[in-house]
Amino acid sequence: MTEKFDPAHAGKLENPQRLVELPPENVVALLDLKGAETVVDYGAGTGLYTIPVARALTTGRVLAVDEHAELLEYITAKAAAAGLPPGRLVRVHTRENRVPLGDGAADRVLLLNVLHHIWDEPAATGEIVRVLAPGGRLVVVDYAQMDRPVGPSNDHVLSLDQVRAAVAGLGLRELAVHEPGVVGRYQIAVLAEKPAAVAEAGRGADAGRDAT
Repeated sequence: MTEKFDPAHAGKLENPQRLVELPPENVVALLDLKGAETVVDYGAGTGLYTIPVARALTTGRVLAVDEHAELLEYITAKAAAAGLPPGRLVRVHTRENRVPLGDGAADRVLLLNVLHHIWDEPAATGEIVRVLAPGGRLVVVDYAQMDRPVGPSNDHVLSLDQVRAAVAGLGLRELAVHEPGVVGRYQIAVLAEKPAAVAEAGRGADAGRDAT
């Protein structure tokens, strides 16, 4: 099992240099938003990129998903300080890898520096596929295996081939692949779409579960 994020390191997630190395507008562009979508930011952390995604929506909403309640409280405060309208950002607390959302609840799912934490946990990745609507887009952005001064060591992240294989293993159709220097200075990105025929892991779980 890969290492889980320690919320004690949350301060590092707020380093403004991260916004230079990975501009929020590049992440938003990958999501290809029209404005009315429901976007799941899975593993939202402190919301450094969640807030810019929420600002890119007009009538849609961002569901900030995280297993750490204290981080979700932090995101709620940031959303209020940013002046986001009520309902534009909703916090969703996961427990034991279960996401309290209905099947196909999301038009987009964003995994930002998250896949290397959960790629070998079928319960977690299965939930991501389950909540993504048929025709919906998965955007994976993660640190590349390369010489870089920031982020986890190379033995704690996945190669681009490993990311592509992990996404394909979820039954998703690859749309685009970006090497470091395109989306972010030290990041790779893989975009994929959920075909209508994907057999969703977790089917049979209560589809009526609501966000908290």
